[in-house]
Amino acid sequence: MNISDNTSVFPMIDGLQGRPAHYPNVNDYDNLLFYIQRNQNLSTVVYEVNLQYADLVNISQPILMHWLQFDQFGMTEKKELNYIQKKMAYGYTFNIISSDLLEFRFVSYDKMKFYLGKNSDGRFKVYSKMDGHMIEIGSMFVYSEDYGVFPQVKFVEFYGKKIDSGDTFYKKLNLE
Repeated sequence: MNISDNTSVFPMIDGLQGRPAHYPNVNDYDNLLFYIQRNQNLSTVVYEVNLQYADLVNISQPILMHWLQFDQFGMTEKKELNYIQKKMAYGYTFNIISSDLLEFRFVSYDKMKFYLGKNSDGRFKVYSKMDGHMIEIGSMFVYSEDYGVFPQVKFVEFYGKKIDSGDTFYKKLNLE
């Protein structure tokens, strides 16, 4: 796993996002699906495909999640999500469509469908349909404000690419 300040799964689009320019990017690697960053701090939730032998998805737990916690010098520490983070915020529910295709939804926002499937290179990636296009998701940025125990999400930004053209894709989803 590589961390960088200038290379990410998909390029960020300047001038559109709420994601601060100084946030670190997670470089692509074989099992990386996508990552989520938030406005509270630099900590990043990383989602990876959980493969078994012969590159088959583990159907009991198809996606693994962990934190990358960054310090002021860019150094990282990998940590597991706690029970509440998995069950109420960053976790997912899923349905098996085939051995190479799963549908999943986030537990914190189940209105959007995402798909875990193989791309044209035979590598597992995450997709969703947005604005009439099938999008390969690279990263998300979640902006929330603290009101008591649980933060209230105001918007989510999606960064990726359009499957049909390969063009960079950006979408801001307002949740207020």
